Amino acid sequence: VPKKLVNSVASCADDALAGLVACNPGLRLLQGHRVVLRADLAAIRGRVALLSGGGSGHEPAHAGYIGKGMLTGVVAGAVFTSPAVGSILAAIRAVTQAGAAGTLLIVKNYTGDRLNFGLALERARAEGADVRMVVVGDDSAFTAPKKAGRRGLCGTVLVHKVAGALAEAGASLAEIVEKVSAATKAMGTLGLSLSPCSVPGSKPTFRLADDEMELGLGIHGEAGVRRMKVLPAEEAVETMLAHMTDPSNASRLPLSPGASVVLVVNNLGGLSCLELGIVAGAAVRRLESRGVRIARALVGSFMTALEMAGVSLTLMLVDEELVKLI
Repeated sequence: VPKKLVNSVASCADDALAGLVACNPGLRLLQGHRVVLRADLAAIRGRVALLSGGGSGHEPAHAGYIGKGMLTGVVAGAVFTSPAVGSILAAIRAVTQAGAAGTLLIVKNYTGDRLNFGLALERARAEGADVRMVVVGDDSAFTAPKKAGRRGLCGTVLVHKVAGALAEAGASLAEIVEKVSAATKAMGTLGLSLSPCSVPGSKPTFRLADDEMELGLGIHGEAGVRRMKVLPAEEAVETMLAHMTDPSNASRLPLSPGASVVLVVNNLGGLSCLELGIVAGAAVRRLESRGVRIARALVGSFMTALEMAGVSLTLMLVDEELVKLI
């Protein structure tokens, strides 16, 4: 079992949230729940509240995105585990009581998350709360449509940003849902990894030979679409972009010359910053060689998979209006 710097396996999700809140006076924990909220909840009165969440192990997602112009609060589960319905409901109640003009739940497309956030939404509506849910599925790995749809990956962070800018500007819940849903459809993400990850106290999720890399894997160590020999960074990035935009890929992102994109080069947790910079440079070059204009390039650790030594590329097609929100 790989080494981990934790106090205990059982308390690691709670300890990580407590550490985040201890270092950020703008955040507070909701007693008895794995819920982090803005400390200044009164500031959202008359504005739409934005809640997100999911399993722990993807830090800084999602609690790292709480603040003015971003998320109002986040509900966390144990590592790679969906949050509890009761905690999601407690978060909705907290923002509703603070005077929010409706609540939007931003949820990654995983069965457990959809189910638990969906149940909490129904219960909150029964109490009279105005709640909507947007499900993000930005994975461009699978060439044939999957019954469960596309997995929610790092593109979810861009959705937080777009929704946050709209909510801060005073947009209505219906308007935010409409604009965010459109942005979600204009987005694709693909992961590539050199190593597996391991849940604290457990063995690695899979094995990769020393000379192998895996394309299209998930942020919980789920299988990708193919394994290949380790490639130089430039070729690896070209392989990723070719797969993401392949016309025969059901989950492709249609990318034509002249298109404007926001590019996110995301460290899946264990890649060195040196490698990340090399990948980012390659991504910019490969996109520009296709005649694609990069409106914004964001490089860093935005949604991780514990210590996985890998990278994901997210592309969101943007126009002038959308890029102003990012």
